[in-house]
Amino acid sequence: MSIIGTRYLFQCKANYYNGIRPSNIESFNTEGFKKLVDIAKEYFDKGEIEDFSGFFEEYQYNVNLCTAHLILEYGDFNKELKIESIEIIKRYSTTPLDENLAKEEMEWLLENESKYIH
Repeated sequence: MSIIGTRYLFQCKANYYNGIRPSNIESFNTEGFKKLVDIAKEYFDKGEIEDFSGFFEEYQYNVNLCTAHLILEYGDFNKELKIESIEIIKRYSTTPLDENLAKEEMEWLLENESKYIH
């Protein structure tokens, strides 16, 4: 794994333990969230979306959820990638493991899904 990939995974882990979640508005101005955005933009600027979307396979620490949100909110990619991102968010919106997270993701979907899937 690349250095940037390692940084991304460690930042996702830190954010997870600090309660920083990608649909929680209070998270957006945190240093941890901003670091994730910067790392994602590094991938996007280098044209390495395939490498970045590989994080869809990582389930610990909400890595795949963060990846889905960052692709939708900061990338400009094909419809298939957007659909896959929405599907990941939908799975989290019904998780019984974390009711608060599920609620945040459901609210995000209700407000934003139609912007990304036409």
